[in-house]
This record gives sequence, C-alpha cells and structure tokens, in this order.
Amino acid sequence: MTIDFKPLCYSLVKYSSTLFLYFFISIFINKTYAAEGGPCKDYGECEEFKHSLTDMPSLQSGASTFITYCYGCHSLQYSRWNRVSSDLEIPEEIFFNSLVFDPSIKPGDLMVGSMSKQDSAEWFGVAPPDLTLVTRLHGSDWVYTYLKTFYEDSSKQYGVNNLVYPGVAMPNVLAALQGNQQLVCKNVPVIASNGGEKRDDLGKTITEEKCGYLSVKEGTGTLNEQEFDKLIYDLTNFLTYVGDPDKIERERLGWYVVFFFIIFTALSSLLYREYQKDYH
Repeated sequence: MTIDFKPLCYSLVKYSSTLFLYFFISIFINKTYAAEGGPCKDYGECEEFKHSLTDMPSLQSGASTFITYCYGCHSLQYSRWNRVSSDLEIPEEIFFNSLVFDPSIKPGDLMVGSMSKQDSAEWFGVAPPDLTLVTRLHGSDWVYTYLKTFYEDSSKQYGVNNLVYPGVAMPNVLAALQGNQQLVCKNVPVIASNGGEKRDDLGKTITEEKCGYLSVKEGTGTLNEQEFDKLIYDLTNFLTYVGDPDKIERERLGWYVVFFFIIFTALSSLLYREYQKDYH
C-alpha cells in the first residue's frame, strides 16, 4: 500500500503559514495595545518610556525606591518577596536585610503592603490601589509621566496636584528628592498655519505667554533633574517588570517559535513543490 503524502504536505504548508501569520498578528496587537496606555490629560502626550528588563541595576534601584517610598501605602499583592529577589538577582539574605523591615515577613509571602485597606480608606478617604498591574492598566508611558508631573497646589488636601491625573488624592512622596515643582508661564513662539514660527517684519520670532509649564525651584530637592529622571525611570522599569515578570522569557522563547515556523514553512513548501511535480 502506497501512502499519498500530497494532501498531508499541502495541509502542513497551509496551517503552518496560518500559524506563522497569526503569531505575528498577535505580537503586533499585543505591542500596540500594551504601549497605548491612558492619555496624559493636562500634560498632553505622555513621555515615551522604553523598558529595559535585563538591566538588573535599574530594576534593583527601582525595587529599593518602591519599597522605601511607596510600599508603606501601596501593595504588590500578586508578587512574592522571594520571586522578586530571585528575578532581580539579589541574594535573599541581602534582600531581606536591606529592604524588608518586618521580621514577620517570610520569603514566600505575598507583598500585600504594610497598611490595612480599612485604615487607609479612613485616613485618605480611599484605599491606595495595589500597583502590581498598574503598567498593564495604564501603560508604562503613563506611569513614567505621572510620577514626574506632581506640582504644588495649595487648594488640594495634600498641597499637590498632578497634570496627568488632575485631582489625585495622594501626597507627592518624592517631593523631597525632586524639589518644589510649580506651574509657571513662559513666552513661547506663535505657530503659523504652515507649522513654522511666526515672525515680524524684522524677522524676529513673535511670542505669546502661555501657562501650565512645570518648573522645579532650584536647590529645593536633593536630586538634580537628571538624577530624578533616572530614579523615576528605574521605578517605572521595576513596575513594568512586576506587571509581567515573565515578559523577557516569553519574548526570548517567542523568537525561537518564529524561527521554527520560518524553517518549518520553508521545508514544507519545498516538499510540497516536489510532490507537485508528479502532477505534471
């Protein structure tokens, strides 16, 4: 009995090609919607954030910043202490001695936060949200921009407001590092209908005063602008990792899948063409 491989070969080419196309479409959709995030409202376009989940010093710095300044109110209830320690390549003993200040916490415990929701809701009017998936919800661009756009506003309960999240009900816990940031007015060029700057008869740029620009009062923070931006980058990078701790491994394996489909589709196509010769 002779087995006819032609139908099988045709099916392999057809379905491998379909899977290959579906894989690329799913990557495109995932990247598009994952990076879309929420609008940055009064700030305008969010600042672009490019994560670096293989940069261990950045992730370690971000973890330190989060636990020191954010963990008092916000939890990471879908993460475990020993998983974070392992993924960030921090020896567990050093991690617990340096960053975990509650001796009752065990390595396998969830990072549920140090403040009860009932107490925080009573003190702040609303319980601070868990931040495990904040970058998945809003996008890393949104989180990065939000953390940089607190400004002084005496009309608010905590004396600060935020351009990305107007009316935010939380203090600026990083104010001592960043300094006193305020909304100021500036003279900016008037833009013509052709997209260029308007100029007068003498060729000088015509300007107009516009308000709503952020400016940090010099000497009021312990970090300069570049140092603070780096701190916020590391913190956002850490939150990006927390939101999807398997992202790097998944993307690494994804390329092997892509190469497999390319080679398999090519070989199946060649085999199919060889069988097609029998019809002629």
